[in-house]
Amino acid sequence: MGKIKIKFCDMYRDFDENNNIFSSTINKYFDGYEISDEPDFLIYSCFGTDHHAYKNKKCVKIFFTGEALTPNFCECDYAIAFDNMSFGSRYMRRPVWLFNPDGLNACDLTDEQALNRKFCNFIYSNAKDGWATKLRQDFAKKLMEYKKVDCPGKVLNNMPPNSISDRDGDWQKGKLDFIKDYKFTIAFENCDFDGYTTEKMLDPLAAHSIPIYWGNPSVKNDFNEQAFICANGYEERLDELVKKVIELDKDDEKYLKMLRTYPMTDSYDPKEMEKLELFLKDIFSKGNKPFDKDPRGFVKRMSFDGLGRKQKIKYLLFKR
Repeated sequence: MGKIKIKFCDMYRDFDENNNIFSSTINKYFDGYEISDEPDFLIYSCFGTDHHAYKNKKCVKIFFTGEALTPNFCECDYAIAFDNMSFGSRYMRRPVWLFNPDGLNACDLTDEQALNRKFCNFIYSNAKDGWATKLRQDFAKKLMEYKKVDCPGKVLNNMPPNSISDRDGDWQKGKLDFIKDYKFTIAFENCDFDGYTTEKMLDPLAAHSIPIYWGNPSVKNDFNEQAFICANGYEERLDELVKKVIELDKDDEKYLKMLRTYPMTDSYDPKEMEKLELFLKDIFSKGNKPFDKDPRGFVKRMSFDGLGRKQKIKYLLFKR
């Protein structure tokens, strides 16, 4: 088969082209890869528009995202995303937390260590992107009426700069070291997108701090509802949510029981990453054979390019 020609574009910051699930799968099952501007496989995400340059080029397009964004199968051949859906052999649901299963480790804190920690933290730098950014701030403020909530980030900041420091150049490690000193962590997503559970849930679980989670409406399909405080449904009843947290904070037995509960549901398969690897192996094995995504030309007819000359003029004249 020879080396497989691939191209990455519009990926997230710090994405390593030579150290990821795509490159490792190719190296494991094939004769390696080369990064090419004329790829057989275009692997792209949602952080840019460079992939549009390959719209009319023959290559298999693989969409990969950890964000709350539904794949467009009129554009991509295959997708890896959050959505709870099926699309034949062309889609695989793989939430970003599956790439980092540290949150599954059993809590190794003694009862005394677990209980004698600071109360709660709130770590956010985004104050306006997503309608729930206000909701989580409102909740944090209400919870502060009971006890101080430490906020080291840009939003509601009440701590000195650099309260979270890098650990060996890794901010994520510093964040986990910070969270582990707290009984609770406010873990609200930016939005309530079905299937979309991010590191906001996994980070506190990994640090053995109970998440106060709001977001994914189907979160209980993946995560054991006995292992976290679910804030879904309390949008108009934040005072009641605060009472739930206070009750758990004051009841050591209930708190420890939740803390030591295995966080995943029975549906979790520890071999999920192996399944993803086989999914990608199957894609690469088929070679450069993209699907015909518009066999009857409906997408073209619905686009500006598909309009006739008079229709284009009319569209431009009356466009608002």
